[in-house]
Amino acid sequence: MKFISLLLIGSFVFFLGSCGSQQQTTKKKKFEEIEIPCADKGSSDASFFRASSVGKSKDLATSKEKALLLTKQRLASLINSTVKSVTERYVSEMDAADATEFNQNFENMTRDVVNQQLQDITVTCEKTGQSDDGMYETYLALEVSKDVIYNGINKGISKDKKLEVKYDQMKFKEKFDEEMNKLQQGN
Repeated sequence: MKFISLLLIGSFVFFLGSCGSQQQTTKKKKFEEIEIPCADKGSSDASFFRASSVGKSKDLATSKEKALLLTKQRLASLINSTVKSVTERYVSEMDAADATEFNQNFENMTRDVVNQQLQDITVTCEKTGQSDDGMYETYLALEVSKDVIYNGINKGISKDKKLEVKYDQMKFKEKFDEEMNKLQQGN
């Protein structure tokens, strides 16, 4: 009986000891920032629209093509949203009767201009590497001058007599510059 009592007491002490000594073995994960190639060259400012991206593929040429396509898409999206914001602010100051038609025609024209002006881009950074799994990674940054976009819009307006009559170049330029300054402040 003493043996059973000792065995029970020993088991109880062992059980209590093992419960108290349990420690969590999970370590807190530490955040470690990584540097992304060309990302620093992809920030817009008051003078340039800029974008950066990466393309990955098992084929080197395809990784470069993907990077170019993705970066151009980002750049076009940034330009389009900026020009749309400028247009909305500009049109809001027009007479209500003229504003709707002007806005629709102006948006169509600027979309065409942006697509044309993306031919005047400059590559500001390109880095290509290969990872351990054999995939190629191409990091790319592009820029286009705000003046190229602005001048393209002016040229597009001059071709459309309806738009040209209602267009106040100085007012539009003022709104355009304000939006470009917002881009710089956002970075």
